[in-house]
Amino acid sequence: MSVFKLVRVVLLLSILLGIVASTWITEKRMASWDRPILVTVHPIAADEKPGTLRFAESIDADAFRDVNRFFGAQSRPYGFEVTPAFRFQVAPVSREVPPSVPGQFDFAAIGWWSLRMRWWSWTREMRDGLIQPDIQMFWMFHSTGPDTEMGISVGMRKGRYGIVKAYAAELAHSLNLVVFTHELMHVLGATDKYVLSTGEPVYPHGFADPDQQPLFPQRRAEIMGGRIPLSSFSSLMPASLEQCKIGRSTAEEIGFFDKLKAM
Repeated sequence: MSVFKLVRVVLLLSILLGIVASTWITEKRMASWDRPILVTVHPIAADEKPGTLRFAESIDADAFRDVNRFFGAQSRPYGFEVTPAFRFQVAPVSREVPPSVPGQFDFAAIGWWSLRMRWWSWTREMRDGLIQPDIQMFWMFHSTGPDTEMGISVGMRKGRYGIVKAYAAELAHSLNLVVFTHELMHVLGATDKYVLSTGEPVYPHGFADPDQQPLFPQRRAEIMGGRIPLSSFSSLMPASLEQCKIGRSTAEEIGFFDKLKAM
């Protein structure tokens, strides 16, 4: 191997090692809950309707007060309170949408999409003129209507970003925040606790109150279970974060128990 090739390999390995180390350090710091996690929200008008753009332009940092309120309340049962859990900064509104998410079982397409998405999110960070965040959340707004198809939302821990599909309507804001928080939890390391084929929460970890007697109907949704179980075969989307809970398994995944042990 020539000296030039050797230097190039060493340089590339050094960059890769730096990225891996930086990712590990950031994930550990976020899971420690010692200071607010900085989140950049990118509002995106995902269709051509003027009302969608106007709604996306109305989003500011105050739109996420309920998210911080939720985390503050949900951390108390674990012996501490994160206040605030997050600091939100809002990037300028865009009409540019991220690469389309492939089907969940198309693994080759998922790998290629992940690479494209990391590059796409990095270019947005370079252009938004804001402080470098811990997490990026791309909030894609669509107009409401019977023929509106928004597709799935995702949250990626390794890339530290989320793509959230939402309705461009004030009446839908509380529901939008439920989906936003669910995907934000994925970025923090939480896993889904529902059956992928049906969307029904998995017992016991997908239930907010698995020890309740009688078990049904539940009154709240476990945030990663996604829905309020009404019976063994039916459930309901929570209307707001006030109807959601961070269950024990999810709390462990996002570091609440590590924080408790460190105190």
